[in-house]
Amino acid sequence: MTKGLLVFDDDAAIGRLVVRVAKMAGLDAVSVSDAAAFEQQMQYETPNIVMLDLQLGATDGIEQLRGLAADRFTGSLVLMSGFDARVLNTANRVAQSLGLKIEATLEKPVQVAELEQLFSRLKAAETIPSTDRLLEAIRDGELSLDFQPVVTRHPRTLKKLEALVRWDHPALGRLPPSDFLPGAEADTPVIDTVTEWVIGAFVEAYLILAELGIRVPIGVNISSQNLHDIALPDRFEQRLREAGIPAEHLCLEVTESAAFSDPLRAMDILTRIRLKGMQLSIDDFGIGYSSLKMLRQTPFSEMKIDQSFVHDMATSRDSRAIVKSIVDLAANMEMQSVAEGIETEETAALLESMNVGMLQGYLFARPMPVEAVPAWLAIWMREDSQEPRGRRPGAGSDAEAGPIEGSGLASEPSHLSPPQRQAMQLLAQGHALKEIARQLGVGIGAVKVRLSQAYMALGARNGAEAVARLGL
Repeated sequence: MTKGLLVFDDDAAIGRLVVRVAKMAGLDAVSVSDAAAFEQQMQYETPNIVMLDLQLGATDGIEQLRGLAADRFTGSLVLMSGFDARVLNTANRVAQSLGLKIEATLEKPVQVAELEQLFSRLKAAETIPSTDRLLEAIRDGELSLDFQPVVTRHPRTLKKLEALVRWDHPALGRLPPSDFLPGAEADTPVIDTVTEWVIGAFVEAYLILAELGIRVPIGVNISSQNLHDIALPDRFEQRLREAGIPAEHLCLEVTESAAFSDPLRAMDILTRIRLKGMQLSIDDFGIGYSSLKMLRQTPFSEMKIDQSFVHDMATSRDSRAIVKSIVDLAANMEMQSVAEGIETEETAALLESMNVGMLQGYLFARPMPVEAVPAWLAIWMREDSQEPRGRRPGAGSDAEAGPIEGSGLASEPSHLSPPQRQAMQLLAQGHALKEIARQLGVGIGAVKVRLSQAYMALGARNGAEAVARLGL
């Protein structure tokens, strides 16, 4: 099935060129040169991809982006412009703040080779799975959570984890949230179902880690569409209370644009979340357009600095100035600051010199399944123990010290806890992970953690070696 491409450029010659290259790549492409034709084409058959110029005669690209967002367009967008790169980058951020998916930005004059490469990539991409298929995936256990650490280095401490949803699609492989959440957000009951699943998976993962002595807050992303439901704080509180999880160990992350799309309802829901003890983080701060007055009136406890500013801090004076302003603003408002997307030591050092509160990014750890967190933490703390410090590594609040003391990472060889031994016995009997989870009455994540800990305690590299060492 070919993908539909709609090109909107007031220069008809450019539109024809783009369509010709797209069709050679196997895409079903159409071009229009005025707003009325664009609207009519969108109503007739919504394309998978929209290619949009920023200068459009009587209208402009930003106005059209607002329209696409209002219509909840969930396909891919390609932006073009003959303006300088700053204008194009700004338009890109506007689109992202509106919840639109930007596939690429192209500077004019557009090169044919560049178009060929882009269309080849788009053609190779699979169609976004339907929302009905996503609901099936939830029922069939195809969704999972990965966790990315949020840390400090002086002292070296695991401050929290961020939960990131993944779809283990049987045909398409592992899908990131950008591949299926935009479609889900266009259907409120579906995104509510996804969020309820995520909260349930968060509870299971938290209890797994708590069993190993790792008790830190976990950040969970919620959608702007979830903020329609005034009963949401009560449901979350009930889930936490039933599981015995401290309310402050759930940190709900809301994007800046989402938080202020319906300010009165958002303030109602978010305020009740804070009153119940949960934490609130304003995600991707800096790319939305909220006023400082609204920020003051909304009860966030944390600001996450958008990674688009963090990525080019080392080379962009503007980005450094913006990041420093956000860090100072957070401190002055008695809020924590988190910088995400850190990939280099130079960037981390710059952020630390600005007194940023917490750090997150590939420099420290990539997102990982829950069973990998204990091993990562052991390595993270072991590296720090080789460096002289003025105080014990990770010393701090009880929540922060937990991962270091009593994590179960230094078990004596062949000394297994009863849950670990039960999992090993079932593994030795040839049971698959799902069957082990069913018999033990726990989730697959808990089984993976128990087996992983058993392997480490036995000094084994895999299940077969572990079974042999136990003599099962």
